[in-house]
Amino acid sequence: MPPSSRKRNKGKDRKAKQQAKKEESERADSNRFWHFYGNNQCDHGHELVISADHPVSDFMDQFFINLLHKGTTVSVNLKEIFKTHAQIWNDESYRELAIGILIRIGSNLLLTGDKSVEDFSLCLAQSIVLLEHYNGTGDIDLVVNKRVVASKWRDLEPGSSRRDCLKFYRKRVSCKCLKKIHLETRKTIPKVGLCWYCKEEKERVSLSVCSRCMTYQYCSRECQIADWQEHERDCDLISSARNHE
Repeated sequence: MPPSSRKRNKGKDRKAKQQAKKEESERADSNRFWHFYGNNQCDHGHELVISADHPVSDFMDQFFINLLHKGTTVSVNLKEIFKTHAQIWNDESYRELAIGILIRIGSNLLLTGDKSVEDFSLCLAQSIVLLEHYNGTGDIDLVVNKRVVASKWRDLEPGSSRRDCLKFYRKRVSCKCLKKIHLETRKTIPKVGLCWYCKEEKERVSLSVCSRCMTYQYCSRECQIADWQEHERDCDLISSARNHE
């Protein structure tokens, strides 16, 4: 073998080892994250005791690798995992276990009072909504664009009101951990939402929802018109998915 070929092969081997080491580190980091936040407060009525080789454990590892290290959006994250972990999606008991773990972690993230991790609880909430509404069709895009999913996601966008996030988790736990802070938040924080065009936070009563898709919301007619070029495709997808519900 020519020296140049040996050098190239050594370079490839070195890169492969570096990549394997990086992936191992990311998996370990993600595993620590979800176990820590799954265990550091209350179980909220949801089980977390699963073995390291359990299919849901591998699902959770990959879920948090994508969320913490790849920075993928919720829909992209779940679409990727839909391909690699079909067993979780197609087994109702596994899917319910994954939902329960995400509820437990999201609730504990809220209880920390740490604003830096609060957006994670919103990302988990969006993921929970999608898992709850998966209908076994094998068409994940159809579920993403269902009106009920899209409308719930609208109120759980990262940066959305803490009030909405607390309400979401409180409805899904059997304990009273979130009751007090949710009630206090209702007194101090109004219902708010983001205009999909200018991205300004407004009180929800001042926002208008697109009459066609019943999902996107705007603070003015001008913002709705200005956003139409971007919104049109999603509006078509959501409206089309609604016809299959």
